[in-house]
Amino acid sequence: MKNVTKILTAAVLCAAMFASTQRTDALGGSQFWPGDESNIGNFPAQVNSHAFVQLDGVGTTDAGTDDEATDAGNASILFQKDGTTWGFNYGSDDWINMHWGDGDMGVSFGLQNDDDGAGNATMNYSIGYGNTFGFGELGVHYTDGDSHADADMDVYLKSDFGFWLFDDTHVALTDLTGDMVLDADFFSHMDAGGADVVYGWGVNYDTGDAGGMTQTATLGVEANMTDWATIRAGYNWSHVLTNDADAGATGNSMGAFAWGLGFNWGGLTADMTINSSLLQDPIGTVTGYGSEVTSDTITLTYSF
Repeated sequence: MKNVTKILTAAVLCAAMFASTQRTDALGGSQFWPGDESNIGNFPAQVNSHAFVQLDGVGTTDAGTDDEATDAGNASILFQKDGTTWGFNYGSDDWINMHWGDGDMGVSFGLQNDDDGAGNATMNYSIGYGNTFGFGELGVHYTDGDSHADADMDVYLKSDFGFWLFDDTHVALTDLTGDMVLDADFFSHMDAGGADVVYGWGVNYDTGDAGGMTQTATLGVEANMTDWATIRAGYNWSHVLTNDADAGATGNSMGAFAWGLGFNWGGLTADMTINSSLLQDPIGTVTGYGSEVTSDTITLTYSF
């Protein structure tokens, strides 16, 4: 079941722009929404298409003692100056976490300076490169861990290559220096009046000892409730074709729903993940007598 879990879990990237994934997580994943700023993490050249101030983790409670209380949220700024794009991110364990872009090219860089708990200083870094070509957009990431043996490389490609009923393609090759994982997704968008619908089909192939092959499918809908509010719904499905570690898992299927709300007041947007309880018991949830509307935090973005 390793592949199934991996398909239904969002990826975490080092030295990535803290772009809001709350919107795309509720709609199948960022790979199905190429124009969204959540793609900056995989495709550094996307910084040239955006400019914003973003507060992620709004509503997070402080952690630590009274003397060492820190907010677990983070903040980002991305802007253009003299034709060059600059991005700075604050709130991670990185000493430096920044982006640079110019024209069709973008670069991300992260640097950590830590203590391993035994009094030994460690310095780790990550660097990403992205560019837009005639065949599509490319993103390459290299991360150096506590030792060179922990180094990792990931490659991402998106293209308007069409296949069958699908107009676009997204390919991810991750952990190239270890147990390589291939994710290929084919998808299309459909204008359904007041809603945008995405549907996709894909395959995951894991070369590790506990790997195998999994077929995936995605459906996402973002519908207008008003001219300033949208509701989002997504469904991710997977079917195990082969499983090297557990032959009995072959043929198993899994599915998961995701829900979200978005609010747009001109340049300011707010994104949040919501629980299905809002739909099952809307009155009780809204009035505070049901389950919490969200177990997550809110992302605020001011675009300019």
